[in-house]
Order: sequence, then C-alpha cells, then structure tokens
Amino acid sequence: PEPVYSELLELELSSVEPSLAGPKRPQDRVPLSQMKTEFQSCLGNRLGFKGFGIAPSEQSKEVPFSWEGEQYSLTHGDVVIAAITSCTNTSNPSVMLGAGLLAKKAVEAGLQTRPYIKTSLSPGSGVVTEYLVHAGVQPFLDQLGFSLVGYGCMTCIGNSGDLPE
Repeated sequence: PEPVYSELLELELSSVEPSLAGPKRPQDRVPLSQMKTEFQSCLGNRLGFKGFGIAPSEQSKEVPFSWEGEQYSLTHGDVVIAAITSCTNTSNPSVMLGAGLLAKKAVEAGLQTRPYIKTSLSPGSGVVTEYLVHAGVQPFLDQLGFSLVGYGCMTCIGNSGDLPE
C-alpha cells in the first residue's frame, strides 16, 4: 500500500547551511561561515552571554607552555579538549559513523591530534561501539586519540576529568 502522510514537506537542499550549536543552548546556532567572525566579536563583547570581556590588546596574546618536553603556545580559541559523544537518548548511528569516516580521512591525509589535547569517545551505548568496530573506523578514531572512555553523559556535562595545569 501507498503510505499516507498528514503533511508533505519540501526542502531545497542547497538552502541548508552547516552550523554549530552547543548542547547548552542549541537555539543559539551560528552558521559555520560566520563562526570565526562571531567568535572574534565575542572576545571583546561585555562579559556575559556571548561575551568574554577581553581587551583588544589581549585578544591576540599567546601563552607559551611545555608539554611532555615540547614547547607549544595557546591563544584564545585554541582547542584543548575534544570529545565525540552520542547521548544515551540520541545514539544516531549515521552521525557516529560520520565521525569515524572523518577520522579515517584525517588519518589518511596525515593529520594528527596535538598531544596536549584531551580527547575522548563516549558513545551512548555499547551498540554504537559495535557500529564503529564493524564499520572498521574505530582504529582511525583510536589513532587520533578518540578511544572509548565510557558510555553515557561525559564531556557535555563536565565529566571529562581534570585538565592538566
């Protein structure tokens, strides 16, 4: 039998724009094309929502540090924690497999994770782990440092553990 729908929606795929939104306030979506500009404006905005209150003279400041005998530097916006997660109630296989395929392409392109970046992989369930293993992408995730740390809520709610001083 033909399916019967209460409503038919049409979507022009060329109108879909990649964006970034956090788990805390997903309604505050920022188009990816505006991410750099948005972040830079937030640096100088008054301290509060979308504002870090950093003086213009301090916005390009670099702070040197040593990690395992090597010298690095950090500036505003640098990544120090990276997590791949799938919530226990939204373990979307296509998104997790997409992360695995992205890791595969990154490794094949010779990209590496900086050693001081704290990485974690916390899928919503053991089933998600099986997707990654059976699809052959877990070794690529492991190579980039995204090894299994546990199941369920982790980084999004602060369960990533301490960052080294």
